[in-house]
Amino acid sequence: MLKKLKKLGISFLTSLMVVTGIGQGFIKADQTLPQLDLEAKSAIAVDAKTGQIIYAKDDKQTYPVASMSKLLTAYILLQAIHEGKITWKTKVTPTATEVDISNNTELTNVPLQEGHSYTIRQLYQAMLVGSANAATMLIGNAISGTQTKFIDKMRETAKSLRITDAKIYSANGLTAKYLGNEIYPNTDENAENEFSVRDMAIISQKLIKEYPEILETTKLTKIDFNDNGEITTVNNTNELLQDDSNLGIDGLKTGTSDAAGYCFASTTNKDGHRIITILAGAKDNDARFDQTKNLLNYIYNNYDYLAISTDRALRQNVKVKYGKQGSVPATIGNNLSLWVPKNTKEKALQIKLIPKSSTIEAPIKQGEVVGEYQISVAGNLGFIDGSNNLKTKALSDNNVEGINIFIKWWQVLTEVI
Repeated sequence: MLKKLKKLGISFLTSLMVVTGIGQGFIKADQTLPQLDLEAKSAIAVDAKTGQIIYAKDDKQTYPVASMSKLLTAYILLQAIHEGKITWKTKVTPTATEVDISNNTELTNVPLQEGHSYTIRQLYQAMLVGSANAATMLIGNAISGTQTKFIDKMRETAKSLRITDAKIYSANGLTAKYLGNEIYPNTDENAENEFSVRDMAIISQKLIKEYPEILETTKLTKIDFNDNGEITTVNNTNELLQDDSNLGIDGLKTGTSDAAGYCFASTTNKDGHRIITILAGAKDNDARFDQTKNLLNYIYNNYDYLAISTDRALRQNVKVKYGKQGSVPATIGNNLSLWVPKNTKEKALQIKLIPKSSTIEAPIKQGEVVGEYQISVAGNLGFIDGSNNLKTKALSDNNVEGINIFIKWWQVLTEVI
């Protein structure tokens, strides 16, 4: 299983680095990870903090994802609450169509009653814990006024997250035929929301980073939905919350439909390191949870979490012009981390220092930004934002005084000549 956080001693790398201009350090590695072919159409595992992709299977292909769509609705809702556009105590009344949907026994729901009002907090909990479909539509109405306007909002939000391949027709992921007269205009009745597992990882990461309080709800094994004194107990559809495998799952959302199969977005925080996994198209309910456990155990058995801390900082040199010294060591601006295969024969890092300009002139103060470090591991799968490495500011490790003004003039003059 995953070892406790490893502190990486960077000093041994220094001799391997080019220390002028753009410095690079690289340790050759021989990676022979065992293969893992999950029984699902597509899957991805990412680090929740950095977005590093640890495992991927057909991660860019869009598929129906059913109720995992509710994570995008949750993101929009939490954004609206934090911006003060809506509150947890806001009350909403369902339409006749939403009442009918809530009482359709083919679908997951909490029963709603015509003429009754429900708080946003009630609906939010019902959506995330019980995957309540009509409650999710009601949240969309509260934010945008109608389902059509809320779907437009979902599409705009997806694009703002740089998700451009998704197909979005409903707030809850239902097949369009179940939406009655609240179907999105000109939508085929068999249409369903489609996302890639990478898309869902982006949404999940944004949720956890910006609104970590969501985990206080997604970890609940059940809730009591109170409708004017009539209590409906709702069990969480995420069965790994009560699993005995010690994986510590505390979210996020299941999804099921004929077209989507069995889907699952999970997250766990083990030894202080949070991972997000997304599966789409598992064959049955047990499979989506078993395959998620297989994926997490694969990571814990085959990877180490490598921490690069500022107290053992990188020190590549940046050239300085018109200074009393010709270069200055640059340190990393903040702690970084990467998942690294355990069975590499040597730990593998690729480290590149890019100065902020071709000419950095003195004086320079200690801690001043002098460039950017880019750090990756050999053979890495990249990051869900499309980049191939971690980035952090490169800071001057000490002060560099400028040379005497007359000497500087002379150097300028000789350069011109």
